[in-house]
Amino acid sequence: MLVKYKQSHEKTAMGLLAFSCSDKSPLALLELVRSYEEDASKFLYLWKVEEDFVGIIGMEQLETTMCIHHIALSPSFRGEKRSYELLDETRNLLPFDLTLVGRGKTSDLLEKWNQVSI
Repeated sequence: MLVKYKQSHEKTAMGLLAFSCSDKSPLALLELVRSYEEDASKFLYLWKVEEDFVGIIGMEQLETTMCIHHIALSPSFRGEKRSYELLDETRNLLPFDLTLVGRGKTSDLLEKWNQVSI
């Protein structure tokens, strides 16, 4: 289940984002989380499985596209199948007129997911 980020999830979000960022310093992660809080075009969701937050996805709406900037899973939940489940839930959350796009590794993951989802 995707849960919209709120400030009470700050430390959890920072920990999950650290899996997808090259700069893992607490200050850099805090600034990243705050950028999602402060920009109305950006969205941050935590992925909850049973009682635990095990993933995160950060996106930005750019006109008719939703660009995924960050996607990460905790080590015990890694694997393409789990990533696809997170992307499936994300797709179901968004209006159908928005196209999901990514950058770098996220773009590669989306391409594979699109091939499987067809």
